[in-house]
Amino acid sequence: MVDQYDLEIRARYARKVILIGLTCNLLLMVFKLMVGIWAKSSALVADAINSLSDSITDGVALFSFYVTGKPKDATHDFGHAKFETLSTMVIGIFLMVAAGFILWRSAGKIVSAMKGVPIEGISVIALIPAAFTMIVKELLYVYTNGMAKRLDSSSLKLKAWDHRSDVFLAGGTFLGIAGAVLCGEKWRVLDPLTALILGIIILKLAMPLVLESLNELLEASLPEKEEEEILRLIWAIPGIKGIHDLRTRRLGPHIAVSVHIMMEQDMPLSEAHDITIQLEKRFKERFGPHSIITVHMEPADPERLSKSYPKPKEGINPPWGSFGI
Repeated sequence: MVDQYDLEIRARYARKVILIGLTCNLLLMVFKLMVGIWAKSSALVADAINSLSDSITDGVALFSFYVTGKPKDATHDFGHAKFETLSTMVIGIFLMVAAGFILWRSAGKIVSAMKGVPIEGISVIALIPAAFTMIVKELLYVYTNGMAKRLDSSSLKLKAWDHRSDVFLAGGTFLGIAGAVLCGEKWRVLDPLTALILGIIILKLAMPLVLESLNELLEASLPEKEEEEILRLIWAIPGIKGIHDLRTRRLGPHIAVSVHIMMEQDMPLSEAHDITIQLEKRFKERFGPHSIITVHMEPADPERLSKSYPKPKEGINPPWGSFGI
């Protein structure tokens, strides 16, 4: 989880993961392009182009994690975590473009085959890069997905699924080439047909992540369930009589919250301050040390209390467990 790591250490680990993926993608791109041209395999050449797009997105992600790891400065009071969000959106867009290219190319081949235009023969040698790609990409998926969970990184999670989608894409390429070589001319349509299906899968994976990143960059609020959890956490603090004006947003892997809390009008300032310190402590314990909460204190007069969010019913346990109160 994020709270196990300092931001700079987290970014350093993430950069290492991306650099390994970048190196593998560049080597696979060169290997598949050379063999694809020599073996006359358009599917393998298309797969090489997919590896090129992966290399570009790896470069974008590597830059974003370099920026994300920088501490807050005079021009970025909330740090640089949103550069990771921007990276996620850019990677998602590249995935959508790559999926569009695959769909366009494969659909064109299928239409041509239906019109009686034969698909060009493919050399059996083209099977080797396709099989090798499946092995390398699956290893990259396992490694990257594990690090994404460890670092709580949406950008690395996206890269992991990018690797996994490449496994299926390489598998489709392998089956298409195998069908073309072993089953004769009429089965060569398996190559573009499989690519068409895989293009749809990649597009389906990329679109929600692009929309989620766009919402975050546009300062969208947290989902309702997360806001309810925050309210329950605040209500669990003794001495708080009311809550209103909750505002939430996401900062990369962290969250930022501002809220108004109401306390007894005659409560000493030092006691009210202790309550806010307790709230901040529990908030960071739950959402990570780099998450931010800004608290505004108000007296609990009838007018303000009328604007308060409702207190959760008795007997309903908070979803994060007991605080020992």
